[in-house]
Amino acid sequence: LNKKEVTEKVLVTWNQKYDFREKVRRQKSIEYAEKLTASERFRLTMKKGGKRYLEVEQLDEETGELRRLTPHISIDEEQIALDELYDGFNVLITSEITMSDEEMLASYRSLSRIEDCFKVMKTTFDARPVYVWTKSHIHAHFLVCFIALTVMRVLEHRLQRAYSPEKIQNALLSAQCRPLEKGYWEVFGNEDFLQINRLLGKNWTRQYVPLEVLRSYGK
Repeated sequence: LNKKEVTEKVLVTWNQKYDFREKVRRQKSIEYAEKLTASERFRLTMKKGGKRYLEVEQLDEETGELRRLTPHISIDEEQIALDELYDGFNVLITSEITMSDEEMLASYRSLSRIEDCFKVMKTTFDARPVYVWTKSHIHAHFLVCFIALTVMRVLEHRLQRAYSPEKIQNALLSAQCRPLEKGYWEVFGNEDFLQINRLLGKNWTRQYVPLEVLRSYGK
């Protein structure tokens, strides 16, 4: 365009479910806004959702002039109509101008998985707060968290996502063992732990395993 270099790619999509959801949300906001047309209720409420669709003017009902202390509150039909124009639309912008439309959508949809990784890091693995203060210890702390997250995701994949990270963690924490005679160990844990082992091909029905099998369990 006018010899200017294109530095961004814009992808506009429309989704019928998103369109329907926005219409439902707006209708609730409009119904709430209609209740706020009484000036006293308008002043008392702190919520902003319904106020979006209100037009507030200081109007003298006798002369039609604007006054300072008696607001005239009505539904803003223009704002409602403007919002309706964009129901169901979503706009994606990227600086990766060589990406295909499908790649842009795939990257956008992967954001939820990335956000879930942060959630697991903060809750399941207690990545924050950090109780160490030297630079090397902080790096080591997060390295351990990232390795644990990687192992957790591999486990989820192997288990076909039948278990949440919290359930997997609780199952592994329940695992215990004690030595028996002739080099055998008894391995036990909660029902989720035993089921996870079965799904991973560890047939521990009797829960008695030789020491060399126990040593290779983590591998």
